[in-house]
Amino acid sequence: MLRTIKLASFTAAVALLAGCAASVMQTPTSATAPSAAPRAQAPSGALVAVVSGSTAMQTSSDWPAFVEEWQTSMANSASGSKMAFVLAKDEATVPANGAVLVRLTVNDFKYVSTTKRYLLGIMAGNAYMDVDAEYLELPSKKPFGAKKFNTSSSAWQGIFSAVTPKQVQAVSDVIVKEVVSTAPAK
Repeated sequence: MLRTIKLASFTAAVALLAGCAASVMQTPTSATAPSAAPRAQAPSGALVAVVSGSTAMQTSSDWPAFVEEWQTSMANSASGSKMAFVLAKDEATVPANGAVLVRLTVNDFKYVSTTKRYLLGIMAGNAYMDVDAEYLELPSKKPFGAKKFNTSSSAWQGIFSAVTPKQVQAVSDVIVKEVVSTAPAK
């Protein structure tokens, strides 16, 4: 009996710590290259991302932490696809070994860290972001696709709702998967 209770407690704890998955809404804003056949292998060269936003977005006290989440999440997603990843400060600093540039334009966001969610619960508010992504072939900077991503969490999910790190990771996974499958072959 005690063993069953311990097992049930352990299972419940793991489920609670895993939290809820991020809800990601995707809207294609342009078609991917019609001549590009789906690929199973990542393009050679680095995946480069540039994160930008309005002055209001970039002067937010949470902007540095938000950009750091993009660095971490995109690097994790890219490494899973055996791609090098570089987060460039701007397009002037894109490295020569770049194969694909992802322009990430942040229209709106509310950063909620895991720690803040656990300490303040639903009082921390809902994490969300509205981001436009444009995929460009390098070095020509010829676009081959674009998408709009909207993510959100819900107070109904309590302290285990998808916080900003989970949301950024979910979007990063989608972006890398799309780059791998739709980037033009060189």
